[in-house]
Amino acid sequence: MKNLYKLEKIYKTYKNYDTDYHALENINLELTEGEIIVVLGPSGSGKSTMLNLLSGIDSPSKGHIMFDDIRIDQMNEKELTDYRASNLGFIFQSYNLIPSLTVKENIELGKELSGNPLSVKKLIQQVGLENHAHKYPYQLSGGQMQRVAIARALVKNPKVLFCDEPTGALDEETGKKVLELLQDMNDQYHTTMIIVTHNPSIADMAHTVIRMNSGKVVEITKNETVKKASELRWA
Repeated sequence: MKNLYKLEKIYKTYKNYDTDYHALENINLELTEGEIIVVLGPSGSGKSTMLNLLSGIDSPSKGHIMFDDIRIDQMNEKELTDYRASNLGFIFQSYNLIPSLTVKENIELGKELSGNPLSVKKLIQQVGLENHAHKYPYQLSGGQMQRVAIARALVKNPKVLFCDEPTGALDEETGKKVLELLQDMNDQYHTTMIIVTHNPSIADMAHTVIRMNSGKVVEITKNETVKKASELRWA
């Protein structure tokens, strides 16, 4: 598999009075297409900043970020908007569903942003919501709302799916079911998934694990054996 992202000498620096604060410091990474990649670290480690740079929501203070051999750190706002719309899907801890739209309508929103979308009907079936398609978010459990969010992101048929603490608001049983669904989608569509989490248990289901602390990458490991989400020990 080829490298999808390449980061070279990445810094993200903020001014704190008279002192420079490095949210990211000298990051060098290559991320492989089609993998589940877990970015692991405590609060303040830089993992969310990393997600923001990879997704083009923010830009580095120094360094180069390549996506599919194109430098996204040199893109203007219109180019970044096109990059996100054409290539990326997002899943958040807070779901970010539109309360006035049904399950089906929330998922269809993602379809409108894609030139090559997947089938809404098929995805609703795959995430197990065929009996809830015409319900509104307030009528769903937390796990069901996260499934809607996953389907809305995947219907775009993105190259990369960013998952920011996707199980942070869920109990163990529901969290494992959501992760199992992400694994199934990775197996079926070969979507590159970048999961940002503080839960070390999730690392066992990844192909690659990036551990961060104090704005630095402290360890990169490849799992020889990838566990099923249902087999994870929950932290």
